[in-house]
Amino acid sequence: MKNKNQFLKTFLLISGFSLANLNFAQEVHQCYANEYMDQLRFSDPAIAFDMEQSRLELEEWTEYYIANEYDPQARTAIYTIPVVFHILHTNGPENISDEQVWDAVERLNNDFNQLNASWSTVHPSFLGIVADVQIEFKLARKTNTGACTNGITRTYTASTHDDNGDAQVDAVNLEHGNWPGNKYLNIFVVNEANGAAGYTTYPANWSSTLMSNGIKILHSYCGGLGTGNPSYATALSHEVGHWLNLMHVWGNSNNPEVAGNCDIDDDVTDTPNSIGWTACNVNGISCGSLNNVENYMEYSGCRKMFTEGQKARMHAALNSNVGDRDNLWTTANLNATGVNLPDALCMVSFYADQTIICVGESVTFTDDSYNFVSGTNWTFEGGSPGTSPSANPTITYNTPGIYNVTLQATDGSSTITSTSVNYIIVLANPGDPLPYHEGFETITTFPDNQRFTSTNEDGLEEWLLTSTAASQGYKSVKLNNYETTQIGTIDGFSSGPIDLSGVNPADTIVFTFRYAFRKTSSSDNDRLRFYISKDCGHTWVLRKSWTGTALSTIIATGPYLPPDESAWYSDEVNNINNTYFVSNFRYKFEFENDGGNNIYIDDINLFPASMTGLFEDTQISGFSVYPNPVNDIMNIELNIAENGDYSITLVNALGEFISVIYQGELVAGSNHLNYSTATLPKGIYFLQLESNGIIETRKVVKN
Repeated sequence: MKNKNQFLKTFLLISGFSLANLNFAQEVHQCYANEYMDQLRFSDPAIAFDMEQSRLELEEWTEYYIANEYDPQARTAIYTIPVVFHILHTNGPENISDEQVWDAVERLNNDFNQLNASWSTVHPSFLGIVADVQIEFKLARKTNTGACTNGITRTYTASTHDDNGDAQVDAVNLEHGNWPGNKYLNIFVVNEANGAAGYTTYPANWSSTLMSNGIKILHSYCGGLGTGNPSYATALSHEVGHWLNLMHVWGNSNNPEVAGNCDIDDDVTDTPNSIGWTACNVNGISCGSLNNVENYMEYSGCRKMFTEGQKARMHAALNSNVGDRDNLWTTANLNATGVNLPDALCMVSFYADQTIICVGESVTFTDDSYNFVSGTNWTFEGGSPGTSPSANPTITYNTPGIYNVTLQATDGSSTITSTSVNYIIVLANPGDPLPYHEGFETITTFPDNQRFTSTNEDGLEEWLLTSTAASQGYKSVKLNNYETTQIGTIDGFSSGPIDLSGVNPADTIVFTFRYAFRKTSSSDNDRLRFYISKDCGHTWVLRKSWTGTALSTIIATGPYLPPDESAWYSDEVNNINNTYFVSNFRYKFEFENDGGNNIYIDDINLFPASMTGLFEDTQISGFSVYPNPVNDIMNIELNIAENGDYSITLVNALGEFISVIYQGELVAGSNHLNYSTATLPKGIYFLQLESNGIIETRKVVKN
């Protein structure tokens, strides 16, 4: 009896090649499938019973079907199976292109329909039993709820590394809904698969409706384009063979080249017993006979065929209700998944090769609408040209701003329009002048996509402006890392452009900042990284990183809030060389979570060493300006620790002297000053507070 609510993952790891050198002739990793299955059997008698009952039921049916119902000569129709590729990624190479997926589907269909170019070169002893398996795979066009799809989902998740699939499947389900295993062949493209090229499950009752009833495949073994390689692309056909109840040619074992494999069998009459091959020895003999080394269910690097016997076994699986493989190819399911639908436009979609640029740069857009487009019409707010009928236009942006993009697509009978709001961010070039200071006091929205942009691909916590903590003043930026439950998430923020083009190449750039951070336990290994860019952020170079105890050795078990200025760390970066003295220099902070606490960043300064003194830390508390931005009156608050002589001057953004605001003695405690800015032109200014040869600076904006 079927128990479809019992979640069980009986993994069959295959093609466990060394990931250091992706070569089918490499030593094969030992997989844990048998050990894992034993663990499941020992852990729950009900699971053990269900596993064995499914196997016995399917084997009994297979024997009956092949003996009584299977007639390969009589069958003219092709079994069609709806497929969905779920790409799990962190924006790395595992985020393969649609084209690579399409190539993988084409190769899969070629392998299963005797259309691969190499089948005719099979060893003569097996050439007569090369099978046209008569199974085709089509990308789904409808989701489980009937919505439009192109059969490809993309999920940003830190769970791209395999943990038997739970977190990966859950991540897809959460973002894209459920894709039942008895309606779709779910193929999960990942960057790690338990040390193997891929793995899957045999047909079984306990997993028939589950998304986990599918295939995991390394992105580098998926298709022959992009990150794929034609030499490895047959790994997916191998996996599908398992999914349709084929064992390895040497039998139900993950260990090839073992003499004992001669004593087991794959229950296929026309595949001679074999020890299993990892090398392409087409004349290989073992177990007393010539072996079918070129079989897709081998580990060799020259796989190019299924046999007629394997075809019969796969057809038996497709006609059995064990695992519900018999539902996949029914007319009702093909209609429900949309693979029988005629070509028609059902979704307008597009993407850009970049969405954050500087003035004067261009963006190339690509129409990604599906499933059929005969014409397009684009509208580009702020772009040049402002419209285009091309499928893949290139547009130049000459004015800073944040702009919408609209695509109208048609299939000749229906037209659909889609607009991406605030899609293109165009930053100024040249950027902000030196000296550069950011204390976040004048920012009301973070990120504002001009002074700062951010990355939050996981959709969880992100860097935000806070007024609950600051090293000086009232504001800083904070990542609520204490609330982040998913280890490995990376969140960053990047500055707008800064103009370093006028800096003397012999000068040195100084970058300083302050941060507050605590661990939640001694084992936390969170990471803060600092990057710089000399091309408006299109490429980034790591300049400094802080990991684990380098960030902090102090533990705070609750959500961390720095109590005062003494809780902040000061740090600097001093390896920004003159190749970065450009007009669109940018910097970026990235934080990678490993279970630690909240982190805050404040008081960022960047200036040439020739200006040293502008941003020295005097540890004077309560040096603030309000309102900021100012209009007619600037109020200055000073909290002085002891009596002394002080000088307060105002300079412009170029460091040029404007006025002396105060010069003389100030007494310990709170001091209030005001200064008329009514005649001051709009712009950026700096207040310089000097005492005993040390200068502290505050940025002021005049409206």
